[in-house]
Amino acid sequence: MENNEMNSSYRSGLTKGLGFGITLMLIGVLFLGFNFGLIPHSLKWIVFSWQMLLIFIGVVNLFKRHLTSGVILIAIGSFFIIPRVIETYPALFPGFNGDFTSVYWPLLLILAGIFIILGKIFGPKWGVNEWNHSRHHHHHYQHKSYEKWNGSNTGFSKNSIFGAGEHIVLDPEFKGGEMNAVFGGITLDLRKTNLPEGETRLEVNAVFGGITIVVPETWLVETHLDAVFGGFEDKRFKVDTIDSSRKLVITGACVFGGGELRN
Repeated sequence: MENNEMNSSYRSGLTKGLGFGITLMLIGVLFLGFNFGLIPHSLKWIVFSWQMLLIFIGVVNLFKRHLTSGVILIAIGSFFIIPRVIETYPALFPGFNGDFTSVYWPLLLILAGIFIILGKIFGPKWGVNEWNHSRHHHHHYQHKSYEKWNGSNTGFSKNSIFGAGEHIVLDPEFKGGEMNAVFGGITLDLRKTNLPEGETRLEVNAVFGGITIVVPETWLVETHLDAVFGGFEDKRFKVDTIDSSRKLVITGACVFGGGELRN
């Protein structure tokens, strides 16, 4: 009995080690391809993105025979990576524009309905119980980090996948950026920075996750987010003194997730 358990543990560790090693090799090959010009540089923000990471995790789950979680992660990652592909190669998609997520979000409802129906028909064999177990398993390993953001020419950029983080921006001026929370949470504190004159854009996407943005009381903020079984709330206290020469525009989507703006 002990020998069988030891062999099983050894095989499990060997498989995980091989998988991690192969993943590192693939990442290295991709970076070399970009560095030597073998892969177009325009693909870099598609390949190395939170959407592609979701797709990768989904594929790994499929190999582990976790059907439901694998398909859901691949579907969500694919849905949110399509706008990047369209933006990179607009000539290949003449009928699409930048409003892809706001127009085609009902596809996620259709997918959810299909899974509910299949789950009722096939029961546990379809993997619904496995998906619930997987969510609790990942939650067990969640951790919260605290980080100060200082000095970036490209703006703020943070992804939280199966985790949580709190971030304070200390730059003299906030240049905008992007935040993505997928089965995780992000808190962005902007009270120690300022906006440049004009319009500053911040894109936020919450997929089964949550995002909190804290801003100074005097900031002018507009929110334009698409919500699918989620929402983004403005919980700020209103004040009379607002600097209208500077504006923060928050765009993005909340899919089975949410966010809030407060001061």
